[in-house]
Amino acid sequence: MNFKQLLHRENSVVVCVLFVAVAFNLVLLYPEVAVNVLSGNDMGMHYLATDMAVGAINLRNDFTDPWQSTIGMGFPLFHHYQHLAHISIALVHVITFGVFPIVDMVDWATYLFLCVFPLSIFWSMRLFGFDRLSAAMGGLVASLTSAPSLYGLDFSSYVSQGFGLYAQLWVMLLLPPSLGFGYRVLRDGRGYFWTTLFLVATLLSHLIYGYMAFLTLGALTLIQPLQSLNARSIVGSVWTHWRRLLVLFLLVLIVSSYFLVPFFLDRPYLNVSIWNDPTKFNSYGHFPVLRSLAKGYLFDFGRLPSLTVLIAVGIVICLLRSRQGPHLIPLTIFLLWLLLYFGRPTWGALLDLLPLTRDLQIHRFIGGVHLGGIYLAAVALATIWQWAVSRPAIWYLL
Repeated sequence: MNFKQLLHRENSVVVCVLFVAVAFNLVLLYPEVAVNVLSGNDMGMHYLATDMAVGAINLRNDFTDPWQSTIGMGFPLFHHYQHLAHISIALVHVITFGVFPIVDMVDWATYLFLCVFPLSIFWSMRLFGFDRLSAAMGGLVASLTSAPSLYGLDFSSYVSQGFGLYAQLWVMLLLPPSLGFGYRVLRDGRGYFWTTLFLVATLLSHLIYGYMAFLTLGALTLIQPLQSLNARSIVGSVWTHWRRLLVLFLLVLIVSSYFLVPFFLDRPYLNVSIWNDPTKFNSYGHFPVLRSLAKGYLFDFGRLPSLTVLIAVGIVICLLRSRQGPHLIPLTIFLLWLLLYFGRPTWGALLDLLPLTRDLQIHRFIGGVHLGGIYLAAVALATIWQWAVSRPAIWYLL
């Protein structure tokens, strides 16, 4: 078997690509767990919260709403803050009789979740209906986003020299398959159990990203109807998709009501600190965002704009193939969150038409922009790869 024949064996290519993506992360990020140094970022709070959950479990207290006595005069942290990431590690710590220190468990979870993020992207693209090669290319580019200080899906949000966004890391892993399962429910009307499970886990891992998940699914209800040329079919299909989305929404509300009901009842006590930068709640406006995107700062800060170019190519390909399969999905996700990421300087009072936007840190919508960009880059890279291997000369592959 020659080299060209080997490349045509899609399974081998997919496995190799995913292996390279995960192995690259395992090697690159290994110092995060090899060097025993406490981070000077938000990880300190997450260590403390996990330890608090362990204490509540050992005392047979409600570990979903314990009292944090070491912050100021005391504070019910989990009453107002997503906590799946903390109580999950706490339960494993208790079940294993405390053999592994809490700090080590949190650090290793952070390391391993970052390393396997390419598999989450691969899985979600397969759920959306993309071919294996496109999904594998999504895994290949998943961890390559570079946008320091923007709180997005790049390494700087999670590593020891970054912000320590431990809760966001969990949802980064959960959100892509949650959207994939959700889209299948909208399309086929089946799979409510696993979709509800993933959406609840997404919401309880990070409230803002749970909110983003449902807005994204709301936009995805229009994908299949827009690919139809029959006006009556469009109306009927949209109504069917919205009905399925409403059922999903109610199921998630019921399962997570133990947290959401007290959270909304006690919202007046959820104070917004005067020390918070107003930009976090308003975002930056369209001109700075589009300028940063054009210069490569949103995806390729400090290097050649390779991902940004792939995303631009992916947009063109998805537009040309808009009536073929799932190609409108990456485009919808990217444009939806790019527009919302503009924030209040662009949309003003119009943004208040969306529920809860007064209380949301809109600058976190960069995560949706990054996710859509990863999918678009994957489509572009897969198309280029398929074109190259179909050429008669081997040099096209170079």
